[in-house]
Amino acid sequence: MYRKLFIWIILITALVLSACNMPLMRTPTPANLAGTLAAQTLQAMLTQAATATPPPGGLIATATPQSLQPTSTTIPTSTAVVLPSKTPVPVPCDAAAFVSDITIPDGTLLSANQRFTKTWRLKNIGTCTWTREYGVAFIDGNAMGAPAVVYLPASVAPGETVDISLELTAPSTPGSYRGNWKLRNARGVIFGTGLTGEFPFYVDIRVAVPTGNDGSSYNFVYNVCQAEWSSGAGSLPCTGKDGDSRGFVLYQDKPRLENGNVDNEPALLTQPQAITDGVIRGKYPAYTVKANDRFRAILGCEYNAQNCNVRFQLDYQVDNGPIQTLGYWDEKYEGGFTNVNLDLSPLVGKSVRFILTVLANGSPTGDRAQWLMPRILNVPPTPTPTITLTPTLTATTPAYP
Repeated sequence: MYRKLFIWIILITALVLSACNMPLMRTPTPANLAGTLAAQTLQAMLTQAATATPPPGGLIATATPQSLQPTSTTIPTSTAVVLPSKTPVPVPCDAAAFVSDITIPDGTLLSANQRFTKTWRLKNIGTCTWTREYGVAFIDGNAMGAPAVVYLPASVAPGETVDISLELTAPSTPGSYRGNWKLRNARGVIFGTGLTGEFPFYVDIRVAVPTGNDGSSYNFVYNVCQAEWSSGAGSLPCTGKDGDSRGFVLYQDKPRLENGNVDNEPALLTQPQAITDGVIRGKYPAYTVKANDRFRAILGCEYNAQNCNVRFQLDYQVDNGPIQTLGYWDEKYEGGFTNVNLDLSPLVGKSVRFILTVLANGSPTGDRAQWLMPRILNVPPTPTPTITLTPTLTATTPAYP
């Protein structure tokens, strides 16, 4: 009996010991269930990522269950577009730039054989200094009496400007004339304006019809730049620049008159200084008045100068005496003009400087005043016809006794 009991104890003990090595089966709690599902989901995502085809443009890094790393994506870097660099243009030793005309603007009207000074302003844009051995050289066109080379008045360093003047003479024949010039270095090499040195600078003038060819004794239009032009601001250039607030005078080849008609005779467009009651005047060289001389002109405002309101005056000076007024005429923009025919007989035999004057009547706005063909004409008086009376014969009847 005891033997059987001992055997049962041994069997029971063996069963208990073997039961300790068996896995424990637990019923999962809700928290453990959520964790289990999350782990399974993450494992599925990692497995899918590991077997997926990499997308274009980058690679997806894979992770193993033992190393749960977040998925990372390599973003492709942009390729920089490299533009071809511009090759810098080398600056030559000798290079010039035209800055401006200081005197005698293009198209200036001059009298035949009139002497004048042409001045240009140039800038040294090269790398070499222009010494006094540099000069301006005539290239082509009309030299207008100038020498072949005129040397610079002083040295001009790179970046500096210089005023270059030539003493010239207008041709004797009416027409348009141009003379082209360039610079010449100390070695005699010619260069013009621009980095390549190909462009000349030039003088461009017009020569007026000689006095007398139009039937006049003196023509104020054709001799416009022989006059001394001035305003309250001082001396003015001839011809001037349209819009100059100091006042200006311009030559008009085919002026358009106040009534809209275009005239085939030239005119002077004058505008007084741009101040209240401003003035502009042109004082001409002395002229000896002859018997039967008359001053003639047509006066008016330029077409479409609707605010024009001016006074024209013909002033004069004998020798060095006081300036006096020979006549004046007020003009407004109303579509008409004034025809002037003034007898100069009180001045016969005197050396007279005539002065064309325009004054603003108050505001100078729009005061564009035209002198159409102002000139002195010698007009002999029209002879008075002599009437010869023929005696009338009266027939009489003789008386008979």
